Amino acid sequence: MSYKIFAWISVALLFYNFSLFPLRRILKRFERARSFLKIGSRIHRFTGFALLVTGAVHGYLALGRIQIHTGTILWFGVVILFTYYLLRKSLKRYWLVLHRFTDFIVIAWFFVHFFFPWLI
Repeated sequence: MSYKIFAWISVALLFYNFSLFPLRRILKRFERARSFLKIGSRIHRFTGFALLVTGAVHGYLALGRIQIHTGTILWFGVVILFTYYLLRKSLKRYWLVLHRFTDFIVIAWFFVHFFFPWLI
């Protein structure tokens, strides 16, 4: 049962982190929304790290071991996103393009994991 709690925490963190990109595009016209976006961007790296931890705990509690699974692939996608952040200085401007592109792949893979967890 506790793995489900970590699953829903991970879902909330994943969609919070993903939502900042489209929200920035939508809300940039509104002066009052800028402070929300500024705060959201500041805590984005911490919620991303929390997603790594909660995703790993969820997977371990659900399966009892580390094995190849749709969730493992999803978790590695989040690891890649975090790696782009860590390498942002060496990748220069290109890191953000990679980060956003991979984010869409991770979201798509989330739906695969959610609806077909035993596909692999």
